[in-house]
Amino acid sequence: MHWLHGRVGTVVLWALLIVLESAGQIATKVGGDQLGNMDFTLKWLQDIVVTPGVWFAIACYIGAFFVWMLILRRSSLSLAFPLSSLVFVGVLLGSWLGLGEQISLLHWVGVAVIMAGVALLAEGEEN
Repeated sequence: MHWLHGRVGTVVLWALLIVLESAGQIATKVGGDQLGNMDFTLKWLQDIVVTPGVWFAIACYIGAFFVWMLILRRSSLSLAFPLSSLVFVGVLLGSWLGLGEQISLLHWVGVAVIMAGVALLAEGEEN
């Protein structure tokens, strides 16, 4: 497990965080769609308990929490939090590829801006 403490480990942790948080967001959307239009009632709460998308989302968020804790052990919050914006990119790609959502040119430009910002942040990182 010594590889986890090096640069490769950091990249793996970031990739895992982005995948888990993006999957959690997409699973929340799928779970909400599985529940349909319901009022906030006891029946709705009972239906949440048996909805697979909701359980998958919860599992993703729990996993992301632990990965985030590992990332914060090795990074400053002032750097880590802005880098977590890569989740926006993951959700956009996942909703486009997995859910068939249409993504506008302006959204793609936004992805490019986020990626450029992350590159600037990473370049300025002190080792």
